[in-house]
Amino acid sequence: MEPQANKNEASTRGQYRRTSGYQMDDRTLLLRGGVLDGRSWTGVVAVGNRVFCGQDDAWSMAQIYLVTDQVEITGDGAEVSIAVPAFA
Repeated sequence: MEPQANKNEASTRGQYRRTSGYQMDDRTLLLRGGVLDGRSWTGVVAVGNRVFCGQDDAWSMAQIYLVTDQVEITGDGAEVSIAVPAFA
């Protein structure tokens, strides 16, 4: 005989995950090094991912940055993530 499950207990077996595995809000990046050193970029990107930060410029590998888990607070109190060139 199998034990009966508590009726108040919700089973999660076979259900989809309801939360994101990483941040899905805009993240502001402070670009360190490379051709865009000192500039900032804002968009949806997760830590550990690469992103093209050249905006309207022609695409080039020099403008691809890797988002690090390092976070800094700017002079005006805004939180920014640090990104470094993906291809050095």
